[in-house]
Formats: sequence, structure tokens, C-alpha cells
Amino acid sequence: MTKNEKELIAALEADIQKWEFVASHFEHSVNEIEAMGGKKISGRDYAIDLYHQIAERRALIGKVKKG
Repeated sequence: MTKNEKELIAALEADIQKWEFVASHFEHSVNEIEAMGGKKISGRDYAIDLYHQIAERRALIGKVKKG
């Protein structure tokens, strides 16, 4: 694995840790938020969207590691 690939993985893993914290906060502490366009969604639904993005980043890490 190249130095750039290792740096990318480290950055993605740090990103995942931050977004897991944010998702957990919305899931457990936020009842409702107003999304773009004035649409209201629950904190849990917003957290689910974040968890999907986290899963995509984990998949990207797996692809980079496989080379």
C-alpha cells in the first residue's frame, strides 16, 4: 500500500469516527430537524442517513486496502 493510500485510509477512518459521534447524537438527542427545503425529519432518520454514508466510507476503505 502506498503512502497516499495509507493517508487516505487514516483520513477516512478519522472522518468515520466524527460522523459516528454526530449520528449517535442525532439518534439519541434530537427529536426533529428541519432539512433543506423546510422538510422536517426525525433525528433518528437523519442518523440513519449518516450511518449509510459511514458504511459507504468503510466500503471505500476496504477497496483501497484490497488495492
